[in-house]
Amino acid sequence: PAGTVEFFPGHRASITNSPGSLELSIVADMKLEEHGLRFIRTDPTLFTPFDDGSTFVGWRDQARVVEQLRSYAPPDATRFFELLKYVDDFAAAIAVSPFAPPPTMRELATRLATPELEEAFGKIFMGSIRDLAEEYLVSEQARALIAIRGVVSIQACPSMPGTPIPMLIRPLSLAAMKPTSPDDPRLVPLRGTTGFPKGGMGSIIDAMVRAIRAAGGEIRTQSGVRTILIENGQAIGVELADGRAIRAPIVVSNVNPKTTLLDLAPAGSLPASIEPRLRRLTMKGSAFKMVLSLDRPPRFRHARNDEEARLYSSCQFRIAPSIDYMERAYDDNKYGKPSSRPLMWGLCPTMIDPDMAPPGRHMLSVNIWHAPYHLAEGSWDTERDRFGARCIAVLEDYMSGLTDSIVERRFFSPVDLEREYGLVEGNIIQGDALAGRMFSLRPLAGMSDYRTPIGGLYLCGTGTWPAGFVSGIPGHNAAHEVLKDVARRGAAAQ
Repeated sequence: PAGTVEFFPGHRASITNSPGSLELSIVADMKLEEHGLRFIRTDPTLFTPFDDGSTFVGWRDQARVVEQLRSYAPPDATRFFELLKYVDDFAAAIAVSPFAPPPTMRELATRLATPELEEAFGKIFMGSIRDLAEEYLVSEQARALIAIRGVVSIQACPSMPGTPIPMLIRPLSLAAMKPTSPDDPRLVPLRGTTGFPKGGMGSIIDAMVRAIRAAGGEIRTQSGVRTILIENGQAIGVELADGRAIRAPIVVSNVNPKTTLLDLAPAGSLPASIEPRLRRLTMKGSAFKMVLSLDRPPRFRHARNDEEARLYSSCQFRIAPSIDYMERAYDDNKYGKPSSRPLMWGLCPTMIDPDMAPPGRHMLSVNIWHAPYHLAEGSWDTERDRFGARCIAVLEDYMSGLTDSIVERRFFSPVDLEREYGLVEGNIIQGDALAGRMFSLRPLAGMSDYRTPIGGLYLCGTGTWPAGFVSGIPGHNAAHEVLKDVARRGAAAQ
């Protein structure tokens, strides 16, 4: 999904919008900047409009953020950071690194050494992000800013148990690996971003390709895998869609764990105890994608002048103005209906990098929830354009003149995302990041160390710990486990 696509003639971008969580240590380890990767670091990095006319602008300067929180409700200027510290302190105490296989749930329980830690565990793992937000914060704006952290990209609402867990990953990462750059996005929890890659998300892949080739690696593109070759319980390579075979003692798969082990691995390759557990894993996807070509820059109605209009359109934006808005968006989804007023997370990349579209054109790329893969009525073939039109109408409430500025449009339903990008049921993170699917339970208990029951076959995608978006961490972790196994085999052979 991070690869470059030409959505319309001369409009080149990716299905994924932004590498907000790309791990800088991986960028440095692979020397991606030496291989041409360049980041454009915008300020602000985030814009959220609220329905009362107020806004949140994600400035890199924390003092400006504090003033905004104070304008919503004076207590929130301090309580907001007290809430973040509460989660930070819990993360530091349990000491689970996102950069290594997670401990088992039994091991994790032994780290709850005090009544206070047990209580925090209950609130974060079994409570809801709504409960936490309402416990600490006064204003609807500040509560919404926290709540969206727990539900974006997954099929959940703020009142659902376990929704605080996505907030843990940033502080767990900071506790495990200290930042070495002031640009580290982990330092700015609400508004942090690694930066926008010059040329779009595909530039990250391009730099990785150059880095791998410089190290002597070979990459074959446009080479779909038909099956994983297995002999005597050991992966020995892959067979491509064109019938060619590539032999290798190690096979590492970035695709959905269910796809890897149930579709690509031959039938009967898994232990009898594993296969039914895998089949029962649900994806519950509800993502929808909208890409628009515009004949002018988008303009938020909340902008008071041209400079604000430019700034607000030059960073990521979120349409999630209140906790109740998020709850209602999920309510429709529960009953198999696309949200009447969906959540949106978008970007106009051409405001940052004009070369991504022809002169005089802009591209608006929006990720949208909720659009249930399984509709109660009809099919996505008939519902796609209808829901897309509804999304434009909702966004028009926040962007003046949007409809009149549209030259071309493309919509991707969750079925399209599965068909074209392999995102099973339209779930963009290969399974929701809630309590039952995180830590040692991702993707399954007993399989959280990136190894599979098939020797030489490893998993490295977002369906493994620690989930997330374009972080690179699952691949980093899997690579280190592969190296450990290679070293063990080498030592045993001596």
